[in-house]
Amino acid sequence: MNQCDRIRLILQENKLKQKQLASEIGVTESYISKLLKDPDIRLSQSLAALIEAKYGYHSEWILNGIEPKLKQVSKNQALSELHQRALAQLEKMNEEQVKAVLAFINSLDELEKTLSTDEKTMK
Repeated sequence: MNQCDRIRLILQENKLKQKQLASEIGVTESYISKLLKDPDIRLSQSLAALIEAKYGYHSEWILNGIEPKLKQVSKNQALSELHQRALAQLEKMNEEQVKAVLAFINSLDELEKTLSTDEKTMK
């Protein structure tokens, strides 16, 4: 996987358009387009660091493919990549957004308890 593929994967995994990524890191959309097409065009360390800060991908992985792909946001190394991405997204949220996510998680817990209780009473 070359740098073009890694940038394409970042766009894909974060459901981003080239224009959105360009805006987030302060470059033109045509620059992102060139990065996606020409493996000889190298992203700068500072732009890779911006992507790392914003999306949680290690700059060394972006630039050179050196694992790990994602920054470790938890001391629990057993977390799946999906869990790590979710935690990275949580780190970017403001307090109100985190509260909303927690409310959603709590509602899922309550629903699970209700369904579990219903199953037990049906037996």
